[in-house]
Amino acid sequence: MSRARIGFDRYTVEHRGFSPEETLRFAKERGFDGVQFLDASAIDEGLNAGALSRFRRMADDLGLYLQAGLPTPNPGRWAREWGREPSVEEVATELLPRIEALAVLGCRHARIYVGDRHDRFRRDRAWEEQLSGSLKVILALTPRLISLGIRLAIETHADLTADELLGLIARLDPAVAGITLDTGNLAMRLDDPLSAARRLAPWVVATHIKDMVLAFTSRGLCWQARPVGSGILPIPDILAALLHARPDLTLSIELHPRIYDLPIYDPRWLSYFPGLRPDAIASVVRLAAECELRYAEGSLDRPETVEAIPWPDRDLDGLAQSLGYLRSVVPHLLNSAQPPVAMSATAPPTPEG
Repeated sequence: MSRARIGFDRYTVEHRGFSPEETLRFAKERGFDGVQFLDASAIDEGLNAGALSRFRRMADDLGLYLQAGLPTPNPGRWAREWGREPSVEEVATELLPRIEALAVLGCRHARIYVGDRHDRFRRDRAWEEQLSGSLKVILALTPRLISLGIRLAIETHADLTADELLGLIARLDPAVAGITLDTGNLAMRLDDPLSAARRLAPWVVATHIKDMVLAFTSRGLCWQARPVGSGILPIPDILAALLHARPDLTLSIELHPRIYDLPIYDPRWLSYFPGLRPDAIASVVRLAAECELRYAEGSLDRPETVEAIPWPDRDLDGLAQSLGYLRSVVPHLLNSAQPPVAMSATAPPTPEG
């Protein structure tokens, strides 16, 4: 039986200034199985084929998996960067060399995201328009992605809800449709984390594994990432669903600082979630209530207490804690994993080679 490999996303240690090569050596020395990079330009800024091939060989020699992503296909985000409205063809043309670079790296899938946690709420461009534009760009790229055998792994990047992501997947060619599941981000978009993970599992080809906590505030809730196994998520149940669908799935730990605001008491904020499920938000509020009970009993530190510790003083401990937790639970999950709820809109992706 294939073994789920455990690595990390480079974003977790980006503040340490490691070169790409130093990042690989760090991973090897710390007992990780691989590294996920933002995109190929984070490995070689010029996307030089020779440099990328050498880096691939280095990862192979170290016995590490290597993953990389692509910038967003969202024309609205490119419009802000370029200061003008780009066409679908212009955005696709911008992404094509990066897709070719992924092929040189031997990547079978590419993590992408549509927006960040703010884009849904922008007044200059409706979220539905951003989704539509992103879909058009992906459709324009589909022939080349198919020819190179690269699947897009669209992330739950605190932007898309599970329903929106499944709706987007349903409109894509199954050969290029995949998901990067960020376990911690699901609650930020008011999805029940376990239910959403089970629904998305058939299409998950990459991950960001993190835990999280919630707390009540005067505006509603706040959210904070935590090392895997140290928050409120039912991590074993989530992983069981993912590993049942794909036993050889890579588990890339992604941790970061900051407390994020979820003002669920604000009707205007909630109006940006037209498909909001009452049972899902009830589940999120229940998780927050469970956190509050644990804060009160002293078994869980409050977000502001943890955030008072500088990130460089807790990142390495968080990575080590997350790796140790996953090493302890993953071997026991494959046989006990529960089948995810499959969706009929499209066929799930085939296993990676």
